[in-house]
Amino acid sequence: MKNYHYCYPLAKVSPTSIFPIIRRATQDGNQQKNDKEEYRALFQEFVEALGQLKHREENLELWLEHFDSLLMIFASHVPAARAGHVIPDVSLYDHLRSTSALATALYLYHLAKGNMEIASIRDEEPKKFLLIAGDFYGIQNFIFADSGEAGSHRSKILRGRSFAVSLFSELAADMVCREVGMPTTAMVFNAAGKFVLLAPNLDSVRRAVDRVESRVNDWLIKVSLGESALGMIGVEASAGDFVGGRFAELWERLGSSMEERKFRKVDMDRYGGVVDGYLDAFNNDLARPLCPFCGKRPSHPSAENSPLIGGDGSACAICRDHIFLGTHLVKKARLAVTTPGASLKSGTLKLLEPVYGAYQVCFVDGGLNDLARRGQLLKYWDISCDPSGDVAKDVTARFINGYVPVYTDRDRYDDRFLAGRRSEKKKEELIEQMEPGIPKTFAHLACKALRMPEIQDDGYTGVEALGVLKADVDQLGLLMACGIKEEHYTLSRLATLSRQLHWYFAVYLPYLLATDERFQDVYTVFAGGDDLFLIGPWNRMITLAEVLRSTFEEYTCSNPEIHFSAGITLHKPHTPLDRLAEKSEEALKQAKDGRNRITLFGETAEWKDFLALQTIKETLIRWKAEGLVNNAMLYRLNDFIRMIEGEQRIRKQKEIAVREMECLKWYALFHYMAERNVGRGLQKEEKKRALEEFSQCMVWLKDYGATFKMALWDVLYHQRRVG
Repeated sequence: MKNYHYCYPLAKVSPTSIFPIIRRATQDGNQQKNDKEEYRALFQEFVEALGQLKHREENLELWLEHFDSLLMIFASHVPAARAGHVIPDVSLYDHLRSTSALATALYLYHLAKGNMEIASIRDEEPKKFLLIAGDFYGIQNFIFADSGEAGSHRSKILRGRSFAVSLFSELAADMVCREVGMPTTAMVFNAAGKFVLLAPNLDSVRRAVDRVESRVNDWLIKVSLGESALGMIGVEASAGDFVGGRFAELWERLGSSMEERKFRKVDMDRYGGVVDGYLDAFNNDLARPLCPFCGKRPSHPSAENSPLIGGDGSACAICRDHIFLGTHLVKKARLAVTTPGASLKSGTLKLLEPVYGAYQVCFVDGGLNDLARRGQLLKYWDISCDPSGDVAKDVTARFINGYVPVYTDRDRYDDRFLAGRRSEKKKEELIEQMEPGIPKTFAHLACKALRMPEIQDDGYTGVEALGVLKADVDQLGLLMACGIKEEHYTLSRLATLSRQLHWYFAVYLPYLLATDERFQDVYTVFAGGDDLFLIGPWNRMITLAEVLRSTFEEYTCSNPEIHFSAGITLHKPHTPLDRLAEKSEEALKQAKDGRNRITLFGETAEWKDFLALQTIKETLIRWKAEGLVNNAMLYRLNDFIRMIEGEQRIRKQKEIAVREMECLKWYALFHYMAERNVGRGLQKEEKKRALEEFSQCMVWLKDYGATFKMALWDVLYHQRRVG
């Protein structure tokens, strides 16, 4: 243990407690006494919360899911007590959940075989277990498809689609559990559109998996028209495969099977060819028979003139449902999943198209106990992102909502929305959209990038644009496969590692965005597993990238082997969603070429250089504010960057044409331009000192080359006058 310097605080789960702290090297008598008191206090709070859990009398299955959530909150930072001198690196929660899944699968296997003899149960060689893995294909296409006329509803649709994808994974796994007769604790992994279940290795289970896969894909093909599908596979395992260092090989087999399954994403025998009934589904009596939001699906009569879409127009059931989710997720803290035929009160907010035809998602205000008693309330989740960091303890807490900026009364007094060359009609539209509690549109988020005038009569400066930040953890597969020693590679450890990584994106990030004023206009498209996709004012995204880099390093105990790459792109607010996704993916891919890097303004740098360039940016801003440099000199630095790139290029060539050598005069031009533009109006000695200080810029140009744009372009964009 002496080589371990960090530990987790003995506390219930919160956005701040999930960060590790420095471990005390030694413990005296007083410290041990304090530790006992901490355990006692935590246990007492757990017992009190246990008494407040809902649905204990009405529905034991639903109560168990609430209990699992409560145990996660209180036992995730408690080490599992195991015999011998072992490293306490597995949480009690993950240990309990993993052993519960194993015990359930083992019991169901022997129950089906009609053999409950002790010797048979202890036999570790038969293939008693089936690891079921599910993976959703085409998630990005589903979320970012943009062939319609979303207009001011774009942010709501995007939020709704992203949340729907989270539901797809969760509910597909739940459907398998219900078909097999397993509790939800059989799900040992679930993040980023992937899940793994631990089931008994029975023919009936395999048939159940096939039925669920067919039912899910029938529905997905219908609603996504082939853009999305679910793939599921099963890998047999013996009890011995989970112990004795054999689990790593089992997990590798599971991963290989999933990779092979990707080559058969769609059953062409079942789904190939013309989509049956597609043309017959259109209703020409509607205002717009083709849904104007997706431009693909037929409009639905029940969505016609819905207040959700403006009270005048058409929409398909799926787009209406995505707008419905995007509108109400920011208003409601709790969400119910019921059977499609549940006895809901008139006027209950719910989907037009239940997920897989089996799960109705709704926001219920009352009658929950009756629904639970009748078996119609399948799930009841708290999905709130509480700025206090508190996690719900009376029902199931699900970290799947993310942070979304909404209008407040303060926005009505922000004149940036009126800046620029807009017609009076457009200004009126922007003002009318500012309804408190409604998600902000991308047009409003872009306006937030403008800088407020320091003097009342000054105009706004900056570029009205969105920034898209996409990032993911580098070489996650390698980390999961090789980050744990083979002899320590167990189901519980893997579950702990996966959960901890997921929580940075799904628990801490929403809290950061909700509580830090700099980032309260940042929109979460998705964040979880090992990646994130965020949209916000472009300048805030650059600052956010710095903060994420710093906090992720803190979260991983400054481990040099665990890091992420990121890409930031700038866009006008009305850029199509698929274009946003495409360009941000290109930027991330560029950063991934070398890893542990960031791409900004089309250039890629290591994080240490990016952070240094942010300091340089502040120096350039100070020089401009003090009058040491003017705009002409700052813009001329762009020319020097291009000339330095040319110099670096020709130095690698074996033969150089004379016309290519013009770039070599940048050094002389730099001094000439500096003499003309730096310290203008200063006296001789003052100008000399200004030139000496500015000469540092030449060093920066040499050291950073094209990546100097990361500092320079940021400054130049902020200098632009609006209007």
